[in-house]
Amino acid sequence: MPWRKFVPGIGLWSTIAAGRPTLYRRNLKRLARRIRDLDRALFRTVFGLKWASLTAVMRAFTLVGTAGALWGFLAAVAFLLTGLKPSHLLIPWTAIAASWTVAEGAKYLFNRARPFIWDTEIAPLTKTPSSSSFPSGHSATAAAGALTLSVLYPPFAPALVLAGFLVVLSRVYLGVHFPFDVLAGVVIGTATSGVVLAVAEVLA
Repeated sequence: MPWRKFVPGIGLWSTIAAGRPTLYRRNLKRLARRIRDLDRALFRTVFGLKWASLTAVMRAFTLVGTAGALWGFLAAVAFLLTGLKPSHLLIPWTAIAASWTVAEGAKYLFNRARPFIWDTEIAPLTKTPSSSSFPSGHSATAAAGALTLSVLYPPFAPALVLAGFLVVLSRVYLGVHFPFDVLAGVVIGTATSGVVLAVAEVLA
């Protein structure tokens, strides 16, 4: 603009300011690439650990963890055996259903390819899903189920957390998720459970 030549240094500062968005975008892209490369490196490390007995365990946990089935079943059994208290059934079921819904919905926002699509040399050790890799629905429901049931039944918390960890680990071990996919699922399940437990506390 014509007035700029009357203001000392304004042209220089305008040029610097105009270049900042480009610099930020470059730094953001660089950071995203580093995170992606770390994610892939961690995947290869976990996926490379193969032991026949562990593979059988991983397959079992990934199967029962589908759509939160394991956690819904455990909640129902505990409900029947510990006095039929409605909240002890509604809290975990609500958290599991909500976390699964959020995770599945988020897949449409993050259309990330599964590991075996990213690298066709990877041979998954379980049935291959067709949905987006990010985030992990198994991990979301595992976190929600393990957390809510641990709060309701503290003596069983260590076993529940271990079961949840095995479901989460199985998704990477079997080759159908990257580590950051399952981490995002855990975050979703934990956050959802926190909201459900807080609401339940207020309504109690």
